[in-house]
Amino acid sequence: MSAIIGTDQYLEYFHDPHGVIQGAIGSALAAGSVAGALFAGPLSDKIGRRDAIFTACLWWLAGTAIQVACNGYGMLIAGRILNGVCVGVTSSQVPVYLAEISRKEKRGSIVVIQQLAIEWGILIMYFIGYGCSFIAKDASFRTAWGLQFVPAAFLMLGIPFLPRSPRWLAKVGREEKAIEVLAKIQAHGKIDDPLVIAEWEEITTVLAAERGALKGWRKFIKNGMWRRTFAGTLSPPSPDYSSPPFATNQP
Repeated sequence: MSAIIGTDQYLEYFHDPHGVIQGAIGSALAAGSVAGALFAGPLSDKIGRRDAIFTACLWWLAGTAIQVACNGYGMLIAGRILNGVCVGVTSSQVPVYLAEISRKEKRGSIVVIQQLAIEWGILIMYFIGYGCSFIAKDASFRTAWGLQFVPAAFLMLGIPFLPRSPRWLAKVGREEKAIEVLAKIQAHGKIDDPLVIAEWEEITTVLAAERGALKGWRKFIKNGMWRRTFAGTLSPPSPDYSSPPFATNQP
């Protein structure tokens, strides 16, 4: 959005939005992200990380379609809210999913690569916005927004070829499938490999501890857990006040 709102085509079509209106357009994505993040956990626990990410892409496609077809502020805001739901789900579940289907020694690197890919995406978006600024009238921003279909489509095509999370499979009682997937990830399919056995023991130990933990929100504050909860709550919004997220949300 930040690459589009300064173009003459956008300002002319939407009658130079500013103040509350532009603020609502800009913050709609964040509002959707909050909603998406709230139900991302229960959704992924029910259908799995992989399928939760796939479902989030459907929200992205719906939001993008509404933005491309928008005829005013209302549709644009609605479309960005739907896009935000996808952002809320994927931003919380993709790192978890990547960590759970990665070899133990590669998890940190893969999660870092995922963040790097996001930064590259922001850079590419700016070049697309600049290129589309030379297109006449409202086709300028509609083309830029329409290109959002492309990465979502590629992701949806690739997801079925990825394994389900072995930790989720174990959590829902599909132990044999979990061990099979774990063996493919850790030892090229060798179920009796020491790495597979160690990882499986770790997964079952953690799941047993989770089942024995306090129910509801109490488990996030009891027995010193409030420190981890505080750190986990504070760290995600901190980068938004610096670096690329801060820059890309400026008018």
